[in-house]
Amino acid sequence: MKNKWFRCLALLFLLSPSQGVLAEFIVSHRSPFAEGDKHHIYSTELLRLALEKTRKEYGNFTMRAIPPRNYVRSVKAAVDNTYPNLIIETSYEQALTHHAKLDFINFPMDLGVLGYRVCFINPKLKESGKKIESLDDLRQYTFAHGVGWADTTIFRHNGLKVQEIDNYDGMFLMIIGGRVDFFCRGVNEILGELEQFSHLEELTIDEQFLLVYPLPRFFYLNIKNKLAKERIELGLQRAYADGSLQLLWKANFQPSLTLVNLDKRKLIQLENPLLGDMKMQFVPDFMPLLDKAGKMHSQDE
Repeated sequence: MKNKWFRCLALLFLLSPSQGVLAEFIVSHRSPFAEGDKHHIYSTELLRLALEKTRKEYGNFTMRAIPPRNYVRSVKAAVDNTYPNLIIETSYEQALTHHAKLDFINFPMDLGVLGYRVCFINPKLKESGKKIESLDDLRQYTFAHGVGWADTTIFRHNGLKVQEIDNYDGMFLMIIGGRVDFFCRGVNEILGELEQFSHLEELTIDEQFLLVYPLPRFFYLNIKNKLAKERIELGLQRAYADGSLQLLWKANFQPSLTLVNLDKRKLIQLENPLLGDMKMQFVPDFMPLLDKAGKMHSQDE
């Protein structure tokens, strides 16, 4: 009887979910910073897609949103490994990538779209009708960016004046109040932000120019989370190969790109000094995914 009891205990121990084979695979991700914030919808859905693509080999998973926190605090949480398998999406920077405690998945998760920028504009400046056709034209104006954003370094490198602001909502108030001239956003972000800040009736976008610079975004995570990196990287590759990643991208971003009329804008190129010797697995090209209304034509057409 005693031996039978020990065998039952041993069986329960082997079946316990606390054991490595059956342990819950948790992936942590960022959450909306405020009500109406849509910035992390695509990245969260993409993470889920990558994990689903690898369920057969790696098993089930659970995704958990961390408490709302800004970019700087999110990076710190990844460095400190505060949450299990925390994944943050951010632009490539040599300093960040060379951090001893961080690693990144070398797959441009948004296919490079964030490097195409349209700007919210001071309403009075827009009403003035001043022509903007070159980088030199832009150097007389002031741009708003968040503290620690890669764009701040990129814009200053190209001779543009930047005012750093640590309050995201405050940047929209500064634009409509005329305290800064432009607040430039990814063409994929514009529609969501117009909806989020629809209560600001004077909020408007420039219709003249499109800023373009290489700004690949990757999933970053703590270097200790090797299994998560391996699984998500394989899942991204599979999703891209079978076209499901492109369908997700199009569903999330096409409406915003159509709104900004890429083909009617003057293209202004900027250099990105943060890339250094970075080499991507492949150079992303999202243009073939766009409907005709959202496509950008070359300046020779």
